[in-house]
Amino acid sequence: MLADFSEPIAGIATAAGAAGVGIVRLSGPGVATLAERIFTPSGSKTLRQHPPRKLVHGWIKDNGKDLDEALCVFMPGPHSFTAEDVVEFQCHGGIYLLQRVLQLCLAQGARLARPGEFTQRAFLHGRIDLTRAEAIGSLTQAKSRLGLEVNVNQLKGELETQIQALRRQITQVLATLDGSIEFSDQDLDFGQDQAMQAQLAEVTHALQALVARSANCRMISEGFQVAITGRPNVGKSSLLNGLLHQDRAIVAAQPGTTRDLIQASIELAGVPLELVDMAGIRETQDQIEQAGIAKSLEALAKADLVLWVIDCHSPDFSLLGEEQRIKAEKPVILVFNKVDLAPPPAVPPLPFAPVGEISLSASRPESLEALRDLLTRQVQGQTLALVEETSLTNLRQLEAAKAALLALTRGQEARQLGLGDELVALELQLCLRALGEIVGETTPEELLNQIFANFCIGK
Repeated sequence: MLADFSEPIAGIATAAGAAGVGIVRLSGPGVATLAERIFTPSGSKTLRQHPPRKLVHGWIKDNGKDLDEALCVFMPGPHSFTAEDVVEFQCHGGIYLLQRVLQLCLAQGARLARPGEFTQRAFLHGRIDLTRAEAIGSLTQAKSRLGLEVNVNQLKGELETQIQALRRQITQVLATLDGSIEFSDQDLDFGQDQAMQAQLAEVTHALQALVARSANCRMISEGFQVAITGRPNVGKSSLLNGLLHQDRAIVAAQPGTTRDLIQASIELAGVPLELVDMAGIRETQDQIEQAGIAKSLEALAKADLVLWVIDCHSPDFSLLGEEQRIKAEKPVILVFNKVDLAPPPAVPPLPFAPVGEISLSASRPESLEALRDLLTRQVQGQTLALVEETSLTNLRQLEAAKAALLALTRGQEARQLGLGDELVALELQLCLRALGEIVGETTPEELLNQIFANFCIGK
């Protein structure tokens, strides 16, 4: 159920915990009157007698007693974030103090805001589209520099601009088809038909590019999954510890020390890397080790990049059946470890082509810097262009884009098979609806509520 917009709402807009400054935000009808009941500006003017959108110094009062020295700003709608009247109190930070100020607002008639309700009101008032609303939520959870930049691009409205341009092209084609259907005794002339096919091809290409880039956006938002794999005792845990500059995994001469997955994060090229050290994969009768190997294969299947560690002193390039199948589907870097004990071995014919190789000693810092450089180049090759290009940034947008592309493809096929303009128009209407879901124009109410429910209360 959508929020009741006849009610003013209030919420704490800053993170919980002690801080220098904390903000309590109000939005909706009558919030200026509400604020004047609990805030007394310094000097003789009331809050609304000061210029709008200007910070006003004063005191928050609790039953006539000074509660906190604060700054207050009144932003009349529609020139505010929610397009409603908005008031913000900038108080001293502190859990109890902010809760007390919030309770004062609620006692004066405001309702506690639902999670994401400020942003939801901005969306429903047409202040922002759904992609920009989602970017606001994602900015608070960005894990890296590149993730921040991608979401800032979306916050600027770049994705909305591209989607709306595609919708206009589909609408133009539909208008041509509607004319053809209405005057069915007059076929489209050759020029009209050619122009329509060119427009549909252009939209198809743009949607295909958006869908193709979505996997790399997932890497940025969720982390680039790097699996460190190889036989037992080849130095996988030493490699992890070296990349992290800390002893995260236990290192021992005895093979099979790592039985469970060990995960840790670093940032390279502005992208979060999720490193996964796993049990060595080999044939074994040990049930506990078998369970660890099963987890290793599962993690390997989820990886975006595989570091296959080979011991230079006793190289083993053999692959188990499931291991070979998974690695053949992934970009694999061969890491020849322990070059201080033996030179790198010759690589036998493999069932797949590695994307790179490096020789090092996990115990030598300079070797690990070379590996970091190689990882950086690999990550940049897949993600760097995303900052310059419009991208889908979440699964909801991706599924809607796929649905639009599928409907568009079916429409073009129907046109080629001569199945009638009515069927083509139907598919293009479905495409238009799916594109509308990306920007929120045709998104179901239940899904909207679910999206905004994932926000914090003050957003």
